[in-house]
Amino acid sequence: MSAGLLAVTTTVVTVCGAGGAAAFRPDDAKGRGTTVQALPARFTQQKVQWTACGADVTPKAVPGAQCGWVKVPVDYAAPDGKTVTLRVSRVQAKDHSRRLGSLLFNPGGPGAGGAADVANGNWQAGAQARARYDLVGFDPRGIAGSGQIKCPDGVAEEPENPPRTASQAEKAFADATRRARACQKASGSVLAHMDSVSVARDLDVLRTVLGDAKLNYTGVSYGTFIGQQYMKLFPGKVGRMVLDGVVNPAADLRQVARLDLKTSDDAVRRYAHDLVARGDDRLGATTEEILRRLTRFAEELDRKPLHGAGGEEFTGADLSMYLGMAVSGDVSRQRLTTALVAALHGEVTAFDGLDAEAAGASGDQEPTPQEERTEENESMSMSAVLCLDSPSAPKTPQQMLATADAFARQSPLFGRSYAWQMIDCATWPIAPTGAAEPVKAAGAAPVLLVSYTDDQLTPLANARAVHRQLDHSSLLVRKGQGHAAYASEPPSTCTDRAVDRYLVGGTLPDQVANCSG
Repeated sequence: MSAGLLAVTTTVVTVCGAGGAAAFRPDDAKGRGTTVQALPARFTQQKVQWTACGADVTPKAVPGAQCGWVKVPVDYAAPDGKTVTLRVSRVQAKDHSRRLGSLLFNPGGPGAGGAADVANGNWQAGAQARARYDLVGFDPRGIAGSGQIKCPDGVAEEPENPPRTASQAEKAFADATRRARACQKASGSVLAHMDSVSVARDLDVLRTVLGDAKLNYTGVSYGTFIGQQYMKLFPGKVGRMVLDGVVNPAADLRQVARLDLKTSDDAVRRYAHDLVARGDDRLGATTEEILRRLTRFAEELDRKPLHGAGGEEFTGADLSMYLGMAVSGDVSRQRLTTALVAALHGEVTAFDGLDAEAAGASGDQEPTPQEERTEENESMSMSAVLCLDSPSAPKTPQQMLATADAFARQSPLFGRSYAWQMIDCATWPIAPTGAAEPVKAAGAAPVLLVSYTDDQLTPLANARAVHRQLDHSSLLVRKGQGHAAYASEPPSTCTDRAVDRYLVGGTLPDQVANCSG
């Protein structure tokens, strides 16, 4: 069974922080604005030709959904050069006579497009905000419908498990290098300009084209990082900004991975504690006994994998993957426990049911060809953004093996796998332009940070750190486990009302406010 562990996965990328290109960086310490180069009128004065959204965006658009295109420079340092066309969608304000403007939305990733989420109603904001704003989604450059980057199939296979030896590591690096160079050749010039600073500049073009004096924006997960880059570049253009499931821009790739390790280990500990509290002693009588047994089992599987009905291997990396799926809520913890008990007795077929459960969670509707292509390229789109934003990945097979060993000492269950998730950035053919540093956004309007107490993807610690870094912000904390606390399922009236009160009336909650669920 392949754990798919060398792809840059959602757990790491959505909490990855990195700065933007130095050429556009303002002097935050002195409170001065940025010296961003002015754009030609052909970008700032273009008009969106809104039409009904087609099946290439979503199989079923909500009534009134409209789609269109906005052109931006590939390279903002050379705006007279090549361009990329961004796909945008819009659902107009329900109370049009009291319309406040546009509320742009980004769902995160990086690698996820937002045009479909608005067009099909997957994201609708809170009821009050939906009434007063045009909701606008967009696919970031190189992603989904916006000049999607291309990566040829069959260039090189990813290893099923994290390498342990020098020869395995060297082969993994060689394969990853071939994959990245093939993507570079197939994607063209946009691949070198997938950085978050360029996306933030795209946001300002969208703001201008939509006719808004300031940017009103809701970003989820990685979308919060885009919002912070916008604040740094255009502090005077910040309107009402909600950053939900917050990324810490001061943390580099390795720091992010280490926080992920702690978050995942803590979640497994809670899982073990819950088993004991419920009187389920199938994996052990105490929390510590369960953790020791799982760790020992992972080590045994690495030495001697089990085999499924079709002969496929089940390794320690696979065990870690399923533990991660359960603690993040993708599969039932009860079913995981049953599968683990069977595996400890040599039977791994029960994990096939967990695969089916995770696949079924995304719904039974058949994806469109566009959605299939988007999903296929999403992993490499993540790398295309992260590897430009963050300079901290190991650069040689020896460094990667040493990093994996260090991570494994911190977390025997997850460390080695999480370390090898940095393989794409370790071998990326384009030099990074970013730096891990806080965003203070001197002169920007106050923003609202939102977080669950227990967010496996962007821990509450991130939101608290950014709250300290920003000159003006409030932090709204929703009790419970989840990712993206505003306008989400299950709904929280407290959270939605507090965010809508800010978006519609500009009223922020207390410096740190709490919602019970």
